Amino acid sequence: MLTPEEKRTILGINFAVVSRMLGLFLLLPVLSPYVRGLEGSTPLLTGLAVGIYGFTQALLQVPFGYLSDKLGRKPVITAGLLVYIGGSLLGAVAGSAWTMVGARLLQGAGAISSAALSLTADLIRDEVRTRAFAQIGASVGITFAFSIAFAPIIAGHLGVPFIFVLTAILSLTALLYINFFITESKNHKKEIEPSLKNINYVIKNPDLMNINASVFLLHSLLVSIFTVVPVELIETFGMAKRDHWKIYVPVILLSVALMVPSIILAEKRGRIKEVIYIGIILITASFLSGLLVRDLVGILLMLSLFFVGFHLLEPTLPSLLTKISHRDLRGLSVGVYNTSQFLGAFAGGLMGGIALKKGFTTLHLISFFVAILWLVLSFPLFKRLKT
Repeated sequence: MLTPEEKRTILGINFAVVSRMLGLFLLLPVLSPYVRGLEGSTPLLTGLAVGIYGFTQALLQVPFGYLSDKLGRKPVITAGLLVYIGGSLLGAVAGSAWTMVGARLLQGAGAISSAALSLTADLIRDEVRTRAFAQIGASVGITFAFSIAFAPIIAGHLGVPFIFVLTAILSLTALLYINFFITESKNHKKEIEPSLKNINYVIKNPDLMNINASVFLLHSLLVSIFTVVPVELIETFGMAKRDHWKIYVPVILLSVALMVPSIILAEKRGRIKEVIYIGIILITASFLSGLLVRDLVGILLMLSLFFVGFHLLEPTLPSLLTKISHRDLRGLSVGVYNTSQFLGAFAGGLMGGIALKKGFTTLHLISFFVAILWLVLSFPLFKRLKT
């Protein structure tokens, strides 16, 4: 059972993570057409406004993680949220495409994920940590489903600037909650002095390398799906873009509903590594189904299998990472993990772009062989972990 202190920690981290995810997910379906109407807009600036958020996130994960090891988690989270709030407010008043690019750059520069996950790991016991990450992952999944379904409606009635203001208010609420209701983990005698030189150990550690490679592959496959499947739904199955949420929302909510009890049960019985295996197997099966069943039912089956697998892996990988990484290097380790995640998203976009050029079947074929390789290599690598 989670203690009251642990519940307060999860609530505060959820506030911070969800407010930032809303800033990403709510804007994803509506930002591009909005930027196209701003002064000085070009196709390049429109793409930059959408994508620069992820670039600065990837660039700053390691520095923010390192600083959280050196200065403490809460000061880094506070600074990051203030930067994010500033970027959100700038986005709300942006009248030109260049200003919007600057706003999105600032939003991305509030790269608090490493510090936030490390704070969660500091304050949550090992035996319930995966459950905590699962609850955070469930919040993100529900936020994504909500955003896909309602972002166009909110933007249509209240405008895109309202979304920026909303995320700023939520982030400010998260900042106040974390500072007033969550206690920084007690100082402990450091065995390893914080230094960016320690990144060599983090990168070369085979167990951490395995987890970082897994999250890279997981998010590359996720982004490749969302690069190709929306186009496939339109061009192959004639489904209007405004109706795509009817596919995504039930699938995501189903996967989240299955994730939480599965993680709790596995954690109680010490079967977390088995959950990882099942997640990779489901992802492999999802792309096989996409190859074998070439109709709308096949797309629905592929997405269902993929997202159940995805939501089993999304909380277990960072939980496992925080358990095996040294406490004094936890922020740095999570920073490398998050950078791997964002690089995977970038690679997934490239893979999806290739699939769009070569044909939809190419995505399922490439992804299936990538997942098979991941599955084969994961068994011996995860088996030797003693956690």
